[in-house]
Amino acid sequence: MTTRGSICPAVDVGLVVRRQPYCQRSAVWLLTSLLAFSVFADALPPDYALNLQQLVATAQRDNKDLRAARYAVDIARARLLQAGTLPNPRINVGAASDAAFNNDGEYSASLGISQEFPIAGRLLRQKDVARIDIELAQAEILDAERRLAGEVAANVYRVLVADRQIEARDALSAVDERLAHAAQSRFKAAEVSELDVNTIALDLQRLAQERALLQTERTTTLQSLNRQLGRPTNAVLAVIEPLPAINAAWSLDEALSKITRRPDLRLAQLQINRAQADIALSRAQRWEDWSVGLGIQQDRRSITGAPPQGADRALNLSVTIPLPLRNSSRGRIAGAEAVAAQAEARAEALRLEIESEIAAAHAQVTSLHGLLHNYETNLLPVSERSVALAEKGYTQGLLSIVEVVQVQRQHGELKAASLNTLDQYLQALTRLRIATAEFASPTDTSP
Repeated sequence: MTTRGSICPAVDVGLVVRRQPYCQRSAVWLLTSLLAFSVFADALPPDYALNLQQLVATAQRDNKDLRAARYAVDIARARLLQAGTLPNPRINVGAASDAAFNNDGEYSASLGISQEFPIAGRLLRQKDVARIDIELAQAEILDAERRLAGEVAANVYRVLVADRQIEARDALSAVDERLAHAAQSRFKAAEVSELDVNTIALDLQRLAQERALLQTERTTTLQSLNRQLGRPTNAVLAVIEPLPAINAAWSLDEALSKITRRPDLRLAQLQINRAQADIALSRAQRWEDWSVGLGIQQDRRSITGAPPQGADRALNLSVTIPLPLRNSSRGRIAGAEAVAAQAEARAEALRLEIESEIAAAHAQVTSLHGLLHNYETNLLPVSERSVALAEKGYTQGLLSIVEVVQVQRQHGELKAASLNTLDQYLQALTRLRIATAEFASPTDTSP
């Protein structure tokens, strides 16, 4: 990054910006510095300088919270694997003997197996619910990715605006340095008082303080960006994204037409589908599983006065049918129906909330676009011309240093206000893109 005036090039490495003193350097020194920086840059990680698209892709791939959230899909798939499976069969073993009483040799023994079977489609309904749970988990991931992309873009734009804020302070400092040099020369010639020298020196210190504060804010934003990327906060990172063009936003109708892309709206519809599937499952659960058993039984009886009896064997078949007399799942069905009605109400409320979100962001983008246009075409050109005239007037002895500093400070405040408006515009533009679930690629600079 370079600055205007007599300011030397800046070396942006990681989270620290080291700027050389404001001075004229020889060609040999500059060539040596650039060579040293190129050698140092070759040693940096290959992914330290990223544009917005790369930053979003990296965040969606490596963000720790998002990576943990993706396990919800695996959990839902495991539940689908478990849903719809039959209960395990049961082995039934029984034995009876009179050895502890009459000891007449009577006994009875049985061995069988039983299995429960659903008769109302309960297993299919459980699978339907489990399949929708997978879609819900995937929709939640998509919505989290959408919000994360917006957060990354917001931080990227904050860094870009901070760079321009710093550049603006450097440009003003370059003007102050030239004024300081002129004031020092005139002070030595007894043309001005020491007050002029001190005034310009204090203004230089003020700009240096503001620049240091902006650099701190930039560092904090880069640390937040590193956390979103799933990297250590002090990892080397440089943003190479250009500012988007300050163009008018889409029409409101066009922005509202993109509402169907919202993953959270899809999520709300899936909540309705799940509630309806749960209603079907609750109705299927009114009939409990039937139990079918098959076994063999052997017994021997003793009859008084009769010769010893032989053992008898029999094949047993049993069917157990629970009757839905006392527990017909009425409460469960009513609860599922209430959940479905609640999901529909929430979907309607969410749609209205999204429309309001899009309309508010669109209105803010449109308003800020007009303000920025006024800054760029009217206010800033006049202010820059005034600073140049004031500097020239002071060197010619036509203006006092107080008047020059006042003009320069007015220009600095105007420039800062312009960049603050730019920051608000970019943040509003980001919110509009989040609301419409459409982020432009780095090569597309239109809103």
